[in-house]
Amino acid sequence: MRIRAGRSRRKGEPHSAALERPRTRARTCSQDASDHIKRLVVEVGNRASAWRDAAVDAELAFAWWQSANQADRSHAAAAYLAAIEREETAANEYSKALEACCTTGP
Repeated sequence: MRIRAGRSRRKGEPHSAALERPRTRARTCSQDASDHIKRLVVEVGNRASAWRDAAVDAELAFAWWQSANQADRSHAAAAYLAAIEREETAANEYSKALEACCTTGP
């Protein structure tokens, strides 16, 4: 059984020519729309960075909690719980920014 892609190859035509996609016109959008999309993409990057930073802070707070002596243990636990809440908030903000970016078109 032979599977054919798109269209069959003509005699003397290279193999890659049969698999090429037809060329489409490039999409154009206004400068305002382009600037808006760029801002959304930058915002997604900033939110992702903030989430990574918050996750690192939570990891460090957890390590402190694990290694804390008895006197510092309650402070370390409180710091860890606060860091986890900040990480969750940052993750939600990243998710919202990503959703806004993905649903916006030119």
